[in-house]
Amino acid sequence: MNHINNDIDHILLRRSQNTLIVVGTGIILFSVWTVVKTLGVLFLLKNESVAVVKKALDETGIILSDQQVFFIVLVITLVIMLLFLAVRTFIGLSAISEGRGFRRRKGYLILAVLMIIINIAAAVINFFSARSQEYPVAFGNNLSLPAHIIELTSIIMLVELVFSAIRIRRVRKRVSHNAAQKEQE
Repeated sequence: MNHINNDIDHILLRRSQNTLIVVGTGIILFSVWTVVKTLGVLFLLKNESVAVVKKALDETGIILSDQQVFFIVLVITLVIMLLFLAVRTFIGLSAISEGRGFRRRKGYLILAVLMIIINIAAAVINFFSARSQEYPVAFGNNLSLPAHIIELTSIIMLVELVFSAIRIRRVRKRVSHNAAQKEQE
């Protein structure tokens, strides 16, 4: 009969593993939502986006049709969003994997810490910067309260992911050390 060990370390290990699974899933879902929202805003504000880019291109002497400009903007946006989605999905899947008991390298944690720093810096800059009337919402900062709440939630999830992963690694070392001591006795 299998015995479930309910000492403090094992309980903390299981709780932290569950947190990693939930937070990893949340990070993936938030990234998908961000991509969908960004593409939706781009299509909804197609005319404004094209006008801003055409104005910048006209100043440099490049002449393109509205359709060509939108296609270029769409391709650039898709490439950036796919990179964003790939990085966040890698972090989320790595967290889920570690939460299920598989060992992961520290690379995804380093990437998560970098994302935390970048997201905090971007949130502070967005919060304190004045919105330029020259650019539409598609290119400007979304300063609405829900946008700030979603961004803050995403940052908190990344922080919780890092803390849970570190906690799991420490508890696993402590559990294996305690098991080795019991075997020696």
